[in-house]
Amino acid sequence: MFKKLYNEAKITYILKTLSPLYIKSGKNDSLNPTGVDDSFLRVYKDGDLVPVLPGTSIKGVFRSRAEKILKGSCDLFNSKKNCASKVNKKKDDGTARYDKSCPACKLFGSTVLKSRVLFGDAYPEGEYKVGSRQTVAIDRITGASKKSALFDLEYVEDALFKGEIEIQNFFRWHIKVLTQLFEEVNDGFVVFGGLTSKGFGRMKLDDFQIKLKYYDKSKCGKDYVDKGFYMEKTINSFEELQNTIKNISLTADEIGRCEYNEQAL
Repeated sequence: MFKKLYNEAKITYILKTLSPLYIKSGKNDSLNPTGVDDSFLRVYKDGDLVPVLPGTSIKGVFRSRAEKILKGSCDLFNSKKNCASKVNKKKDDGTARYDKSCPACKLFGSTVLKSRVLFGDAYPEGEYKVGSRQTVAIDRITGASKKSALFDLEYVEDALFKGEIEIQNFFRWHIKVLTQLFEEVNDGFVVFGGLTSKGFGRMKLDDFQIKLKYYDKSKCGKDYVDKGFYMEKTINSFEELQNTIKNISLTADEIGRCEYNEQAL
C-alpha cells in the first residue's frame, strides 16, 4: 500500500481553547513549596519552554471518536475481535491487510497495518495564559471528597494551538472522516486532555488549510497547479473543504474500495 506514492495531503490548523486545557506532565517538584502538584506538559521549541498538545493525544482522541462514528470499527483492545486477528502476517500483503481492516484501522493503522495519517504536536501561537486551580479527588463510592486528597493543577487558557496533520495515499473518504472529526470538535463532542468531565478541554477550529498533491496529473481538474512532477491545490478555509467533500459518502461500499482510480478532490 505504501510502495508507490499516489497522493498526499497536509492539513494545517489552529485550535482555540474555549475552556481550560489540562495536559498532565507527569512530573512534580516536591521540593518546591511554591510549585503545583500537577504541572502542564511543556517542551522546548525555538529555545523557549512552551506548553504542548502532543500529536499522540490528538490522534488518540480523534481515533476514539472515529471508532464511534464509523460503522464496523473493531475493538482494538480485544485480541480475538480486532483486525489483527483476521490477518495472516506471513501471507497477507499490504492490500490484503487493508481489505481485512475496519474503517478506523484503515485510516489510523493497527499492529498489522501502518497508519496513513501522522499527527504532529500542536504549539501555542501568540500569547496564552497559564493558571492553577486547587481541586480534590472524589470518592467513587460515597460521592464525597476524599480526605487528604487536595491537590493543585496547572492549566492553559486563552490560547491558540497550531498543529499539522499529514496523510499519504489517501482516499477521499479519509479526508471526509478527518473533516467530520473537526466538526465534532466545534460541536463539543471531541475534547482534549484531562478533567474533561469537569468542563476542561473544549476547543474550536480557528483557522484551517489543506494542501493536496497528486502525482497522477490525469486525475486533477483545472483548479490544480502544475508543479512539474505533481499537481497541487490549496484549500484555505474549512468551509470550502466542507463544500468540496459534501457529496462523498461514508458507506461501507465507499470505505471498502481499495483502488486508486478515483478523481482528485
